Amino acid sequence: MGGLWVGVGWFGLARRRLADGAVVFAVRRDWPDWRTHEFVAPRLTQAEAERAAETERAYWRRGPSRPAVSVVRISVNDFRIHRDRRDCKAPDCAVASTRRAPRPS
Repeated sequence: MGGLWVGVGWFGLARRRLADGAVVFAVRRDWPDWRTHEFVAPRLTQAEAERAAETERAYWRRGPSRPAVSVVRISVNDFRIHRDRRDCKAPDCAVASTRRAPRPS
């Protein structure tokens, strides 16, 4: 069965299963020491993904190795493939979006 569960899933927040052809926003971690990257925290909107990226930055801030964190737009299928791929160095993977989501008022 294809697809991916997207959403937070804690404290009663809804999670949704999306088809492989859908597009989500995810957090990309670029590891400077190994020159690899990975995708984590798929979200439905760019604003949610940027909040997840801030959480990632806060988590890794105190560690000795800090990844560069960015938000990317990626298909569910590509995210699912990357979930099982460790130490990816492929140059054709999704890169950071140049547009930022508007801040909620």
